[in-house]
Order: sequence, then structure tokens, then C-alpha cells
Amino acid sequence: MSKRKGHRTKGQEKIARERIEKLINLAMDSSHKKDYEQSKRFVELALLISKRYNQRLTKSQRRQLCRKCNSFLDSNTSRNRLSKKGWTTITCLACDSVYRYGIKTGD
Repeated sequence: MSKRKGHRTKGQEKIARERIEKLINLAMDSSHKKDYEQSKRFVELALLISKRYNQRLTKSQRRQLCRKCNSFLDSNTSRNRLSKKGWTTITCLACDSVYRYGIKTGD
């Protein structure tokens, strides 16, 4: 019997998800300490692991990252605004890219 080729085991995928979450948390901590280069590096490593192991980031993780410059978006590096039309506008202050997310209504 040959070993599995080209497939990741469930254990490897679980470890990858844990490492991605840990790197995102480290990026948050270093961003709060105003060490933006280290925060950006942690984000890049998390994205590399997610690509290698084909693991998607959660919605909350995706909303904390800038897609253009890979910066961690927090109150120091982004500007959040609410629109009257029903969406949240987040602007990255490093690269000036704008992201709009819909707001769920309680109807």
C-alpha cells in the first residue's frame, strides 16, 4: 500500500487553521503596539499558510486585512464609517483602498 499522495490529512488542516488564527492574533497585538511592519509580515505568513493548505480565512479575519497591501486594519491603520445607504465603509490609511460591506437589518 502506498501513502496518500497530494492530499492533506485532517490533522494537518487543523494545525494550519490554528497557525493562521495565531498569526492573525499576533498581527493584531503588534499592530496595537504600533509595529506595523511586523504586523504586515504576520499577515503575509497567515496568507501563505492559507494558500498552501487551501484553508479559507473566516469572514471576521478577512475583514481585518487589507487585500491590496496586506496590512492589519485596526483603529490606527483604517477609518470606519457608516453610510446612510446601509453599508460600512472601511478605508486603509496605508494604501487608500476602500472596502464596503453591507449591514444586516433586523427586519
